[in-house]
Amino acid sequence: MKQYAEQLNACRSVLSLADDLHQRNEAKVVLDRTRYATLAVASLYSKARKQIEAGCLLASQGYGEDAMILARSLANLCIDLGYITAQPDQTETRARRWIAKGRVERRKFSNRVGTTPPDEATVDWSKEEALADEWPKTIEQRAKDAGLDSFYNLPYRHGSSFEQSDSWSAASFLDLKTDVVDMLTGPSERFIDLALLTLSCCTGELATLFGKFYGFDFAGADAEMEALVKKAFPLKESGDDRRSSGER
Repeated sequence: MKQYAEQLNACRSVLSLADDLHQRNEAKVVLDRTRYATLAVASLYSKARKQIEAGCLLASQGYGEDAMILARSLANLCIDLGYITAQPDQTETRARRWIAKGRVERRKFSNRVGTTPPDEATVDWSKEEALADEWPKTIEQRAKDAGLDSFYNLPYRHGSSFEQSDSWSAASFLDLKTDVVDMLTGPSERFIDLALLTLSCCTGELATLFGKFYGFDFAGADAEMEALVKKAFPLKESGDDRRSSGER
């Protein structure tokens, strides 16, 4: 907490701004049962809000690898929310396909474990499966359509290392400088900065997407969140970046 105090404070401040934005505009957040998009947007943001809190808690206690798993999941959610809301004239259609995809997957799970989903008798499953098939098969495509390629290419793709326990992430739990097996299983500073950066960026993007869908009065909150992230997590220019900007 001491080493990454600025980044922790920035992440919490972005979340606080997101909460303030929601509270100021709370009357605009409605669940219209004739509009699938309101269910999709409200439920995705609600899930994200709790997940952000959990990720910050893990990071503050020195569990960076576990925080990264939640952060990657949050990037996935951010892409899906961005895809659903990217084109206003397509929002209802995309939300409907998202709902169908979830229903069909839940039914498959129920069938595997020998239970019956609660809506088994009330849903036209042939129609639902057809709609589910129209949901884009890859998250990469959804990210491109949403203009969120950076969320896919960085936190989502590279964050998979922590979730899938590949050789890179698994080896980080051993001290390879010794001849004996020294397991690094306690809290540490590893990957805390990466987790907090991902959580902060996702929080700002999700709050913006949520607010734009419901027509929030931002009053500069979106710009303030972006400024907080840029200050706490300054980007380092590569050699190519410096050359492209005329620096030598």
